[in-house]
Amino acid sequence: MKTLIRGAYVVGFDGSRHEIIRNGAVVFENDRIVHVGRDYPGPVDRTLAAPGSLISPGFINSHIHTGSNAGDYMLTEADKPDFLGSNYLAHAGPLKGKSAPHHLENLDVSVRFSLIHCLKGGSTTVLDYGGAERGLQDYVNLVGEVGIRCVTGLRFRDADYCFDAEGRQQYLWNEERGTERFNKAVEFAKRLHAAGNSRVTAMLFPGQVDTCTPETLAKAKRAADEIGIPIQIHTAMNLLEFHEILRRHRCSPLELLQRTGILGPRTSLGHCIFLNHHSWVSYPYGNDLAIIADSGSSVSYSPLKYLMLGVVMESFDRYLAAGINMSLGTDTYPKDMVSEMRCAALASRVADRKFTSGHPRDVFNAATLGGARLLGREDLGRLEKGAKADIIAVDLKDIGFGAVRDPIRSLIEGATRRDIKTVIVDGEVLVQDGTYLRTSEQPLLEKLQSVADEVWSAVPAWHWTGKPVDELIPPSFAMK
Repeated sequence: MKTLIRGAYVVGFDGSRHEIIRNGAVVFENDRIVHVGRDYPGPVDRTLAAPGSLISPGFINSHIHTGSNAGDYMLTEADKPDFLGSNYLAHAGPLKGKSAPHHLENLDVSVRFSLIHCLKGGSTTVLDYGGAERGLQDYVNLVGEVGIRCVTGLRFRDADYCFDAEGRQQYLWNEERGTERFNKAVEFAKRLHAAGNSRVTAMLFPGQVDTCTPETLAKAKRAADEIGIPIQIHTAMNLLEFHEILRRHRCSPLELLQRTGILGPRTSLGHCIFLNHHSWVSYPYGNDLAIIADSGSSVSYSPLKYLMLGVVMESFDRYLAAGINMSLGTDTYPKDMVSEMRCAALASRVADRKFTSGHPRDVFNAATLGGARLLGREDLGRLEKGAKADIIAVDLKDIGFGAVRDPIRSLIEGATRRDIKTVIVDGEVLVQDGTYLRTSEQPLLEKLQSVADEVWSAVPAWHWTGKPVDELIPPSFAMK
């Protein structure tokens, strides 16, 4: 079936870069785009009207963790201000000898909510870091039910985080268990890759630089190359990690990754904030940016999460100038790529202390082409003939935007995720007029509230302070 969608502006692709087509049209047949331009002379089976809208490629959200937003609520817990930046790990790292209640986060409610949340925010492709841990077939079935495009795998690492009774982060090393996790993740990736499911594809996800041995990192790269899939690892994500790797290996985290051979064009680095040039680090030896650029690795940057912690990348423009492929992920909630583009632009301007930094063009490229390049997919992140029909329509005809001259600037400086009215994945309309079509959202939200309440109620049993969540994160005002 041929479908035409017309808008005030279309983000076309000329073979090398995006371009804006005024009063443009996109035609797709089944799951592929067959035309991008001003007019389409041939017949179509249906027309989707999007007057006043920006028709854009769907965003590629290059780093998420599926689940409810209950854990992310504890991102900035007041009891653990930590200059080393490890406080945001506290909601995943229990008191030594205890276990965080991850079992309360279930597939049918928490993961479903998370994927729909991403989809309604314009993310047509997501990289779900470890979300499939509740079973391959169940996860594949769920992604099929939701309709989003997903790259996933199982996490593995040789050490787990925990905290002592004073709130100091510690590592629980168990390399035998790490090997079991690694083997399970590789087997999972092989099975998923062999299945040939175009909507759900595989990736290897070693946990973090400081929780994996160099030997595990090296064999992860060999396994990913053997299967023919990408790899992503949390890298340079807090100051504690930098100093821990410096203490253990007498080098920066990036230098360690370079030694292991894990870097390369099919490797992406989650967060990648605390490189040797960062002002919090001020480590005068080496050149981490050059290591990344020379290897061809990509960076997945989640600016909002770090802004919530009072941290900025130094800077988005500096990474681009070094020749690094930049992509954007949301990581925490809200999983809102429009917000991430805006945050990436503003954080870069703050870091560089100049308003010309963080150009709308560059952050939009990161949300589309950068993610596609990270995945090695030339059929995603662009609207051109032959590309996948992953399309969104953003309603710019609203008093919140006023007059529009540059629709990309209007999107990044003025839009919210609620301005995304249409989302299409693989040629199927999944969101129309801002409503998700496959299921009712309200019953899901009611179930999610119950899950979150259980997670929050369980906090004193595993958290190092033993305190209830309202003492860890005091409400903005007294709750009566």
